[in-house]
Amino acid sequence: MNACAVAQEPGWWPDWQLFGDALLGGLLLASVLPLLGIVLVLRQQMFVAAAIGQAANFGIATTMVGVAMVTGGHAHEVGAAAFGGLLAAVLASIAALRAMSARASTLEARSAWVFLAGGSASLLLLADAPHGAQALQRLFLSSLLAIEPRDLAALCVAAAVVIALALRFGHAVLAWAIDPRTAAAHGCRLLRMDLLVGSVLGSVLGLAMHTTGLVFTFGLTVLPVLAVRELAPSLRAVLFGAPLLGLAGQALAFGVAHRFDLPPGQVAVVVFGGIAALARAIAVLSRSSLVRAP
Repeated sequence: MNACAVAQEPGWWPDWQLFGDALLGGLLLASVLPLLGIVLVLRQQMFVAAAIGQAANFGIATTMVGVAMVTGGHAHEVGAAAFGGLLAAVLASIAALRAMSARASTLEARSAWVFLAGGSASLLLLADAPHGAQALQRLFLSSLLAIEPRDLAALCVAAAVVIALALRFGHAVLAWAIDPRTAAAHGCRLLRMDLLVGSVLGSVLGLAMHTTGLVFTFGLTVLPVLAVRELAPSLRAVLFGAPLLGLAGQALAFGVAHRFDLPPGQVAVVVFGGIAALARAIAVLSRSSLVRAP
């Protein structure tokens, strides 16, 4: 958080006037992304989130270049790029969920292909664009400090939609995520659920990608869920614990990043990675002690 070094002496909490949008945006994403990550963890398809992120990158790059060719402007100045990223992420999400529901596919090879091909194609598309490589680098490495007031408004709407849908369709989504075939046998319409969850998943991940970047989006989607899953006694505990851990861990990451003048997005991922590793170690030690107990 380099701007803070100029504005004031380092403290443990960022100045609200300078970093208020980044703080609120990061906390909103830290509470919403784990809810989406639960679906992918239950499906055992965590890497799909990274593939969707790269699909959003490709959509952003394609839209930037296409609109720039039509208008004659600079690719990096085109505001329609966000729509292209969201559309690509939604299409990738729906395609992935349909494949998992219809054929019980693991999608490992496809996810790797989308991740690699999408990232490489995006760089090639913007290789000659002014500041194109820098824009893609920011999207990949992540930067919470780039969040603007309009981004914050969009994140608030996304968070409200995710929470409302979770309250309305939560049980049905969990049944669909755990076992699509069994859910279908009990009356769940797989196509409708794939379209609904895929649209929400792709939209939120695409928005998170556009406002922050791939590393932060992928990390906050899966790491809090992995950490809570190791210690939680039930799925209900994971549902409540993952967003709460996301909020607490993100607040801690902001404080650490501000205190030591570090990028908050990367600090957040490292913090959650450490929490997940610690939770895993505690779970392994607990199981070992139970096995050795007389």
